[in-house]
Amino acid sequence: MEIIFMFVAGFIVFLIAIIAIFRSAVFRMKEPAKQNEERISRLEKRLEKLENK
Repeated sequence: MEIIFMFVAGFIVFLIAIIAIFRSAVFRMKEPAKQNEERISRLEKRLEKLENK
C-alpha cells in the first residue's frame, strides 16, 4: 500500500513540475513579444510627431 501511495505522490509531483515548466516557457515567449509591441507603438507615435513638424 505504501508503495502505491509513493508512486501516486511522485506522479502528482511530476505532473506539477511539467506544468510549471510549460507555463514558464510560454511566459518567456509571450513577454518579449509584448515589450516589442510597446516599443513599436512608441516609435510609431514618435514618427507621427516628427512627420507633423
